[in-house]
Amino acid sequence: MAEDDEKDPKVDEDEDEDDEASSEALRATGDDALARDDAREEGKGAAGEEGDAGEDGEDGDAGEDAAAQLGSDRYVLAGFFAAGMAAAYVLGRALQSAWVSASNKDWFSQSVPRLAAVPDDDKSMYSVILGGVIALALVYRTYRRPDVRAWADEVAAELAKVVWPSRKDVTNSTFIVIVASTIATVYLALLDRLWAFITNIVYGDGS
Repeated sequence: MAEDDEKDPKVDEDEDEDDEASSEALRATGDDALARDDAREEGKGAAGEEGDAGEDGEDGDAGEDAAAQLGSDRYVLAGFFAAGMAAAYVLGRALQSAWVSASNKDWFSQSVPRLAAVPDDDKSMYSVILGGVIALALVYRTYRRPDVRAWADEVAAELAKVVWPSRKDVTNSTFIVIVASTIATVYLALLDRLWAFITNIVYGDGS
């Protein structure tokens, strides 16, 4: 019985050591698994961020391309609209002048008395309307031509590349121009007075 009592503590110690070793092994295995899971999640997160960044970059590029294309179309449409307005004004004035001049002719009064009897104010209004319609038709036909449209698109694309100065740049440039002009004016005025003084001494009476 004494021998058995002496052996039991050793066995218990060995069993405790084995249990601790098993616990440490299990703990190490669990830590490795957690580390792998964390690394996997970080990899997925990084891939997702890269994908989002790529999508954002593609969307940004598409938005810039769309904005650039819209800007070119805006310049083209603005140019044709301005040309149409100018053509409508010119044609309206030309038709009004021709109508008023023809109304004073006898052959016109006899041929179309209703048109000759229209008041001058109404002639102006009708001429502007008719000129606008003609100008609109001409501008539309011109706009539909492929060669003219290609040329207008190229011009608009070049205008879209122009970098317009900011308000600060315009203010600084204006200030520099004003100062330089003032200095040049004062210098030329003083130089003129100097040469006038020298000329008066040389060619004057010496007084």
